[in-house]
Amino acid sequence: MQQLTESGITHDLPHIKSTGTKVELPFYSKFLLIAAYLASYNPARTDRRFFVKHHGKQRKTHHMIKAKEKSSSQLVGPKPFPLDRMMAIFYSIVEDKVTPTANIFSQISTLVTLKLVTQVGGDDQLDAPKYKCAVSLNFIRGIARTVGFDIIRYLYDFA
Repeated sequence: MQQLTESGITHDLPHIKSTGTKVELPFYSKFLLIAAYLASYNPARTDRRFFVKHHGKQRKTHHMIKAKEKSSSQLVGPKPFPLDRMMAIFYSIVEDKVTPTANIFSQISTLVTLKLVTQVGGDDQLDAPKYKCAVSLNFIRGIARTVGFDIIRYLYDFA
């Protein structure tokens, strides 16, 4: 990434994706990016189903199946999400006990700088910042594979 930064390529993220360049991120940054993707592409109402151990069973009704067919999150695109939702998903998918430190929050700003995650709101001090994930499914699958995380199992469109 340092070579890409020095050559001025990081401002053009599609170039990184199209050339197949491997992006090396710190371990927790990979999980933060995965959490951002899940928060962007999964509806908030499904968080309990995917990230809580004993959430109870949910029956699939004919209405739910039709509604899911109408609006695939992958086709509609990423939706904005608050920072606290991303952090809740992050803490539930990381297997280690992670304490919220300045290092974790600085990695979020690094992901924004690299344009892997974009900030879409919260410029003033009253609103909480909102973000969107700016990477493709193939990119996030590659990142998830490097940390041994099965992202397809946690995506609403594939569940």
